[in-house]
Amino acid sequence: MSEPAISVIIASRGRPDWLRRCLRAVSQLDYPRFETLVVACPAGAQVARGFDFARVIDLDIANISAARNAGVNAAQGEVVAFLDDDAVPEPTWLAHLAEGFNDPAVAQVGGTTLGRNGISVQHAAALVDPFGQSHAIADTGDGPVVLSPQDGRLPRLHGTNMALRRSVVVAQGGFDERFAFYLDETDLTYRVSRDGGQTVFMPKAVVHHASGPSRFRASDRTPRDVFEIAASAAVFHGKHCPPQDQDAARAAFLTDRRAWLLRHMQNGSLPPDRAFLLIRDLAKGYDTGRTRAPIAPPDWQEQVPNRVPDRASEARDHCLVVSRRDAKATYAKAKTLTDQGHRVTVIDYQRTTQYHRVCYTEQGFWLHTGGLYGRELRQEPLVRASNLQARLRETLNRIGGIRSKNPLILVD
Repeated sequence: MSEPAISVIIASRGRPDWLRRCLRAVSQLDYPRFETLVVACPAGAQVARGFDFARVIDLDIANISAARNAGVNAAQGEVVAFLDDDAVPEPTWLAHLAEGFNDPAVAQVGGTTLGRNGISVQHAAALVDPFGQSHAIADTGDGPVVLSPQDGRLPRLHGTNMALRRSVVVAQGGFDERFAFYLDETDLTYRVSRDGGQTVFMPKAVVHHASGPSRFRASDRTPRDVFEIAASAAVFHGKHCPPQDQDAARAAFLTDRRAWLLRHMQNGSLPPDRAFLLIRDLAKGYDTGRTRAPIAPPDWQEQVPNRVPDRASEARDHCLVVSRRDAKATYAKAKTLTDQGHRVTVIDYQRTTQYHRVCYTEQGFWLHTGGLYGRELRQEPLVRASNLQARLRETLNRIGGIRSKNPLILVD
């Protein structure tokens, strides 16, 4: 079966530097047929226009659902894939998502989202209940998994790493624009699941999500604004909770979010006066959300056949290991290879017990750092006996089929 044409949609607002990094990674995706649509504020649109492969849609409103709908409306791909501007995909991301659509019954596909250390899982397979509360599915293994409803909970996907058939999104009326922020993708994928669309989880479709700062949260994830979170919760409850359960849903949401804010206050990231103002805004936002009237879906454009370009590439996958004798030369070589259009991984392990980290650098290559005797996976022992060759094998095995379609080979 040929690979589906995919439209990658990135909504960006107020984070032009993060968007630049995201688009650099998107340019290195190893997939033969995709387009990139960036729906952005003026600062983001200016950055996106510096990447010749990106189509730019100017939209200067603070509404993630409206931005995503604008992207879907302009998309020419059979499948629409979503990525946040503060995230970067592994090179094989689209290839793994596309594999999930081999079965025509599959409506939506999601993958693994890693947190800021590049190793720990932030989001994976999950179900959601009518209260909007997610429930992780443990230990799905490495292969594709069909997610099925269980005990009144339905499969859901996460907005920074998901793909849907465009026809399914259009049939659902797109994203509900009452969700200006939070639960927008949960609502859509919940509706798709509720109406019988099959959901597949692809563990090796990996995205790294840095959780960049926004008007809703600081770079350390301290909340700044909770009004829209609460409003979205109210909309979700009104749509999906039975009437007799809606008061319980409201109480559960407010209790959970108050506790969340108080934890931030207790650890010192939120001053007490600010914490209590945010707690007040929770109730205000929720009451506002209850009164939001439905918004008509967009007038969807007709798709033009065969408009998604083929992206033939001669890029190769390189893996370099840093030694203390020639570290500077190795990093210089990584930059040179990256500038030549290749995909590059640099492994820089030292004789320490430091935890391992993975990041995508501003220079456009993947960097693995940490100690030979430290943790890579966070469930490993705090300190362990090892050597460079053993740690390299473990790392290459872990990212096998994720960083590149073929096994990564170390190069001089």
